[in-house]
Amino acid sequence: MERDLDYVSMFDDRGKIDSYDTVVVGSGYGGSVAACRLSMAGIKVCLFEKGRKWEGPDFPTDSLKILSAARIESKNLGVSFGLKDALFQVRIQDDSLAAMACGLGGGSLVNCGVMVSTPVRARRNSKWPKEWEKDWEVCEASASAMLRSQSIPVEFSNAKVMKQIAYNEIEESCQSSFKLSINFKPEEASSNETGSQQMCSCLACGNCLSGCPYNAKNSTDKNYLVSAVQVYIFLFKVILFYLKYSLFLFLQ
Repeated sequence: MERDLDYVSMFDDRGKIDSYDTVVVGSGYGGSVAACRLSMAGIKVCLFEKGRKWEGPDFPTDSLKILSAARIESKNLGVSFGLKDALFQVRIQDDSLAAMACGLGGGSLVNCGVMVSTPVRARRNSKWPKEWEKDWEVCEASASAMLRSQSIPVEFSNAKVMKQIAYNEIEESCQSSFKLSINFKPEEASSNETGSQQMCSCLACGNCLSGCPYNAKNSTDKNYLVSAVQVYIFLFKVILFYLKYSLFLFLQ
């Protein structure tokens, strides 16, 4: 609980906010970007996140710890096991299975942060609004800058493998160097001015999918949400608190 309050220690007023202009559910790539952009426009945003805030040392690093960080629910059998705020959530109903991440940062906490441009053939699909095309590259560049995508160093043995996968599957968008939203540069490892957790350099431990234990991954809790508070401090108030098993992040 103390770690969560540290995240918003720069704010004096943690009182209840009477009203909001809009509500955003989730803090992953969709929710965090929406909340950030709306708040930048001066709109009062209430962002709900079921999960808690995860620090590097909190993420599981072996099979046993991964199992203890998972929750499985079966609607048909009416049974469930695991903590309600477990990092990995698996829900089963009939012939459907849904797996999701539960934490401040959503799915960005437990993926590899792959940053690949949208294939041209996908952008030309008539189902996309034509108005989107003119700003597509600008938006991609903005996301890449915010998530600080970086090329995998040549000394990483998996760099060539990942580049070959990208070339075979989506060759038209394959870049000369494969990029991830992960910090590979030791000189760029730094602490954010907002007091958020320190960014470290990737050690190639291979734990991207279970959460980076070294704080080298640029998940959305380290950029979109933090930047919104930092740049527009007069528009935002952030309140983190537990209500049973849920963590709510409020932005005003």
